Amino acid sequence: MLAAIVRLAQTRRCHRTNQGSDCTFPLGVMTTVTGISGSNQPCKHARRTPLASSALSRSDKRSIRGRAGVPAARTQGTGRRLGESGTDRRRSKPIRRRSNIAAYTGLFDHVRALFASTPKARRRNYDAGQFSFNIPKGRCPRCEGEGFVMVELLFLPSVYAPCPVCHGARYNPKTLEIDYRGKTVADVLDLTVEAAWDFFADAPNVCRSLKVLREVGLNYIRLGQPATELSGGEAQRVKLATELQRSHRGGALFVLDEPTTGLHPSDVERLLRQLNALVDAGNTVIVVEHDMRIAAASDWVVDVGPGAGDDGGRIVASGLPADVAKTKASRTAPYLRRALP
Repeated sequence: MLAAIVRLAQTRRCHRTNQGSDCTFPLGVMTTVTGISGSNQPCKHARRTPLASSALSRSDKRSIRGRAGVPAARTQGTGRRLGESGTDRRRSKPIRRRSNIAAYTGLFDHVRALFASTPKARRRNYDAGQFSFNIPKGRCPRCEGEGFVMVELLFLPSVYAPCPVCHGARYNPKTLEIDYRGKTVADVLDLTVEAAWDFFADAPNVCRSLKVLREVGLNYIRLGQPATELSGGEAQRVKLATELQRSHRGGALFVLDEPTTGLHPSDVERLLRQLNALVDAGNTVIVVEHDMRIAAASDWVVDVGPGAGDDGGRIVASGLPADVAKTKASRTAPYLRRALP
């Protein structure tokens, strides 16, 4: 059976090792790129993360066609083979410094609408913009909605301290006089995803976003937590949760770089279920990971290495997880074997 693939040929040569990388990524399945830290260090274009991101960026302009030699992609309910019409790589928007998970995922739009619908807000003719920390009429004039101010120190780097006017609340006093079920908008932003799930139990639009955030393992994050306080894995899961809220027709390409970093094993399983749901919907998922549970649950594995530094620089193995686990030259193989069912 023919399967559509993206063939990525790295044409640049490393001046130290004089070797390039050539590998294939099946469409319509989940692929994990593995390898020890620093693998392919001499050739930066073939390291795990650039291989899956910058190389794929260059492949956007390449044609995608059916070829043999890789496993058949998963099929949708219609029975159509995925990848026959190509794939679409959609770039997610960056999480800006002033943003937080509530604003980025669109959840905060529904929260602001709830505050604007309260009787007190309607009497004052407040609209949803009154409860945005990006609009002058509702935010604190001192910190301009940041919640903190920069303090310049002589001969030392500048430091950030809570705003002396709003004390980190981000809003002016008039805005904070409006409450929804006993909480101000600043109080809501201070809730964790899990606490907000209970608080907004009767608000379906808000719960829809909170449900996805919980499913990707972000139940401990505060709604108003600044983007600068998110780890790389957390930021990627925020983006993934945003994409999961949208109705995908399939054919999209998702690339994630170590999204399980810092996750509890039970949360890794929850994240894996979401990634599989994306693939079942007809999308392609490529994950750069150290977690062998993700690799073992993948449809395809690309192992980079075999070692780090001068000992790296090659695609050691690629194929089904069970086949890669048998590769003697792979340092990932022994750990992958233990993770396989």
